[in-house]
Amino acid sequence: MQTNRLLLASLVAPALVCVVLASSPASAEMYVGGQLGFTIPEDLGGVREVGGNIRLTDLDLNNSFTYGAKVGYFLEQAKWLGFEADLYTTTPHLEGQDATRTTAAGVSSNSRVVGALTRVTTLAFSLVARYPGERFQPYAGLGMGVYFAKATQAFARDTDSAPGFHLLGGARLFVSKEVALFGEYKYDRATFRFRDLDMNGAGSGPGLIGDYQAHTLVIGISYHFF
Repeated sequence: MQTNRLLLASLVAPALVCVVLASSPASAEMYVGGQLGFTIPEDLGGVREVGGNIRLTDLDLNNSFTYGAKVGYFLEQAKWLGFEADLYTTTPHLEGQDATRTTAAGVSSNSRVVGALTRVTTLAFSLVARYPGERFQPYAGLGMGVYFAKATQAFARDTDSAPGFHLLGGARLFVSKEVALFGEYKYDRATFRFRDLDMNGAGSGPGLIGDYQAHTLVIGISYHFF
């Protein structure tokens, strides 16, 4: 219930801000853009089995390509302040690997964890501050994200959506009045619960809960409306 409330809040609150600002005569510069890059996830941390007291060592996730789009705008009366919605997807697959399981009693054992083909799609809403130069514009932003994850195994498949934290920073270079190139770093963090995954490889088994953290580098092009 708490997760559902956080998820709803992370969707509704930015949408309300967007409606209010878009209806204001102070809205001046809007932009849309496409992006392509590379995601380097950290190990899946805080791993434990669903419905039990068994914890696992951190699990390695693969690096992967990412692509997506963004839309945003900056205010006329405060050209340094803006709002952005960011959508991108990546595939940080969970490889089959050895892990250590530890029970609540402190008893540890080594075992093989079954891998899964994994996709994470991020929908993030951020407040962005920039240096409003005519050609070169460094910027940084932070906000909330809604993270949609899908994991597929030979005998199981599961999806989850979770709220999380989103951070970005980059720079934009205008090659004409309307067209700009940009490079950007993104950081994302969320906790996923895959209740139906089979981590033991026997056709049925406990699910998985883990903390997802990823670092993403992208380049892109944006078109600006004034």
